[in-house]
Amino acid sequence: MARPAGGYKTKDGVKVPGVTTVIEQWGINKRALNWYWWDQGRQGAEWNKPLEKEAALGTLIHSWIESELRGLPMPIIPPEQKERAENAMLGFYEWKDAMQLEVTGSELPLVSDKYGFGGTIDYPVKIKGRRAILDLKSSREIYIDHRVQLAAYGQLWNECFPNDIAMGHHLLRVGKEDGGFAHHFWPSLNDEWEVFGHLLGLYELHRRLT
Repeated sequence: MARPAGGYKTKDGVKVPGVTTVIEQWGINKRALNWYWWDQGRQGAEWNKPLEKEAALGTLIHSWIESELRGLPMPIIPPEQKERAENAMLGFYEWKDAMQLEVTGSELPLVSDKYGFGGTIDYPVKIKGRRAILDLKSSREIYIDHRVQLAAYGQLWNECFPNDIAMGHHLLRVGKEDGGFAHHFWPSLNDEWEVFGHLLGLYELHRRLT
């Protein structure tokens, strides 16, 4: 995810944290990540350098969908994965047509002067003619912090574009191993936005203490 070279800043030039930075301090899903790095170390990997393996189908599908959303050329798919990748993409194309997906931009950095944080909307979109927040994830399941992230992006968008309010939050999940495609939708994420507000407060308290 791209972000401004100098970080996020308010209109007054005050530097503020990004959505990902705020959420990462939570650690609610770190147990699975810790196990992953333990297993990598067990197999001989250096710290923070995962072992190189053949790209999983899910990773390839994620890149393909991302290229579609950004209007970029299709990524190179290994010949041995091409047929499976094409079959896995059918679900996305069916969804795209049914939802009348319209991508209106790419990697749009925004800053909330009201709450003091920033974030980059990867895919500003309209779905069936209505403004929406869309994110793409490669994961085994949907985690709480995914929804919290979407809620923060929704707040950023609505604050910056009050005349073009987002009507919902959409998440496209691609299974890491099998490339399975799934669409998730939430009309509102009020509780998740409240969680983000608490995390933002904790971030500021930690900054003052260090």
